[in-house]
Amino acid sequence: MALEFSINKLPQRVQFLLFTLVVLGFCSIFYVYYIKPIRSEVDQLQSEIQALRIDVQRGQIVQARLPEFKEEIRRQQEKLATLREILPEEKETAEVIRKIQELAVASNLQIRAFTPQKTTRNDFYEDWPIVISLEGNYDNLARFFESVGAFTRIINVDNISITGIENNPARNRTLSAVCRATTFVFLESAEIS
Repeated sequence: MALEFSINKLPQRVQFLLFTLVVLGFCSIFYVYYIKPIRSEVDQLQSEIQALRIDVQRGQIVQARLPEFKEEIRRQQEKLATLREILPEEKETAEVIRKIQELAVASNLQIRAFTPQKTTRNDFYEDWPIVISLEGNYDNLARFFESVGAFTRIINVDNISITGIENNPARNRTLSAVCRATTFVFLESAEIS
């Protein structure tokens, strides 16, 4: 007894139902293996596009503020240049000697000795003391100290010793002063380590 099966012998309703099930099966397979991966890729690409749009918007905001940033950089560079005058990176011995001598001459003082001392290292700078011996009068000495205080580069004056000059006929040479003028040198980060 052979079992023969023919779809044509089934009622039309069952045939239609089987045909529908086969078509739905092919559609499911087509959806799962073809459409669903494409749809997933499209969703991923759309999220990447959205992220890129956000990045572009940020870039446009930064680009719009670029002139403002350039101006801020220019201001900061000017500020740095000013600070480097106040706290230079080098001793600049000749410049310091020349400037102190100019201040002494402008104050009508005579420099008797100018003796740079050994530097002392601190966190990010070095102290550079200079012993200065001057002759003049009290008013001129005060004017000199005021000029040193107004100088662009930081110079602290301490350890001031003043003695009178006796038997000196010149009115503008009544005292002798010895002081320590300390200036500072900035150390780069490589020098600090």
